[in-house]
Amino acid sequence: MTKRKEDENPLLNIFVNVLLPIVALSQLSKSGDKFWHIGPELGMTVAVAFPFIYGILFFLKNKKFNFYSILGIASVLLTGFITIHVWNDDGSVKENADLLFAIKEAAIPLMLGAAMLYSHKTKNPLIDVFFLNPDIFDISKIEETAKEKNTFNDYLAFRLKLTWMFASSFLLSSVLNFILAMYLLKDANDKESYNLAVGKVMGYGYLVIGIPLMMIMIACLLYLMKTISRITGLTREEFMMPK
Repeated sequence: MTKRKEDENPLLNIFVNVLLPIVALSQLSKSGDKFWHIGPELGMTVAVAFPFIYGILFFLKNKKFNFYSILGIASVLLTGFITIHVWNDDGSVKENADLLFAIKEAAIPLMLGAAMLYSHKTKNPLIDVFFLNPDIFDISKIEETAKEKNTFNDYLAFRLKLTWMFASSFLLSSVLNFILAMYLLKDANDKESYNLAVGKVMGYGYLVIGIPLMMIMIACLLYLMKTISRITGLTREEFMMPK
């Protein structure tokens, strides 16, 4: 039986895609007298560069794009484009900077949720990326057993329900992202305060938004385990790929 593929280190992912950009935006972006105070322009460039380079290196090493790396690259590119647009030559930022950034923060999870629902009707549903991943679960055994027990229709209904459950979490994320970004960027009136606010959005987002979403993911995973066992009669050891 095929063993699970080696996954990306999640701690390294968070360190490069979240922590390093936050440090760059909150510390390097200052216009102070310390040697690491490189200013808001270079600070934003460094912050955007970390996840972008990480995603490219992951692709060169593994000859495939990691889903989260793609999402990270898309997010930082949008951040870069919006930043260029809202920054004025005199060092100030446009009045609608908070709204534009909030729309960007809300749009990504909203589009991801919509894509998840749409993909359910395709040959490559996104629910397989997040939960029913063939590198983790023995999908062929699960489906064959469900067919043998005449519970395959229950299995298909379960997949659809799981898709809706997880897609709804992206809708929640979209709303919370918008509110958080509007609140933290409402007083950003220059490049330095803008960078600091963007860093706070990234940091607080993992606390205010990330923790509730993690709880939803855990609930979905527990529901997945329980339902597969009920539909197939298989134990966890039987329907999961060996380590």
